[in-house]
Amino acid sequence: MVCMTPKTIRSTIPERRAAIVLGAIALTLVIVAQAAAHDTWLISPSNVGRVGTPFRLDLTSGESFANDDFAIEAARVSRAQVREGHFTRELPTPSATPLTLRYMWTPKAPGVSTIGIELHPTTLVLAPKLIDAYLGEIDADSGIRATWKSLGDNHKWTESYTKHAMTFARITPAKPDSTWMAEKAWSKPMGLGLELVPERDPTALLGGDTLVVRVLRNGVALAGFSVGAIREGRSKASFFRTNAAGRAAVVLDRGGLWLLNGTSLRRSTTGATVWESDFVTATLRVAPRP
Repeated sequence: MVCMTPKTIRSTIPERRAAIVLGAIALTLVIVAQAAAHDTWLISPSNVGRVGTPFRLDLTSGESFANDDFAIEAARVSRAQVREGHFTRELPTPSATPLTLRYMWTPKAPGVSTIGIELHPTTLVLAPKLIDAYLGEIDADSGIRATWKSLGDNHKWTESYTKHAMTFARITPAKPDSTWMAEKAWSKPMGLGLELVPERDPTALLGGDTLVVRVLRNGVALAGFSVGAIREGRSKASFFRTNAAGRAAVVLDRGGLWLLNGTSLRRSTTGATVWESDFVTATLRVAPRP
């Protein structure tokens, strides 16, 4: 046993405090570095709700879908809306949980509702050793890679990014003579800065189905945009490029919880950063095929 005198104890206290502080700083830097690569998604325990009954929605971020790593702060949300049929309204004020920002929305009408949330822009600086991995994760095309290479080694990767998250909910009951299915409100854009607009009912998908989505940025179709699709429990996404009309045919090969995502990365128009981008996600619950 080592005997420590009071003087020895006093001398080690500042060292221990310094070690704790340095450790905390290092942990914070790791968290910040990881946060830049995380997806942000909007999810519910079920994609089926009922008129007049509170429906839970959780906004969260994670390094792998669908693991909640940290919550989004309410102050970061710039827009949180739900569209029920032809009517769009604001989601109620959320509450914070340890890992999510939680919204409790009470549906007023039956049908397939679209929920969309946007965050305020945030700026990141990406370390050189992380750039190739980042470009791979977002399936950046050769044009983006060539542009970055042409800038040379004197530029830091600075990026102003905005995140957009979507999900869909089937709200019952629907009367036999209801027209909500025929109206296909889910096939209409919400007007998000970047969004994925389904061309079939996103709450009635089966494993093995192909879902065609239109990709719109500020209402304009994006050609050559890469839509990623990853099923819960998988480590890698599959990618599907949009055609000239901005449509991508996404294969959902099995039932389960799915995340669609994509990134619109481009040179900055303001000069404040090298790049600006929009990230979009949409969560889907796909039923197993009988």
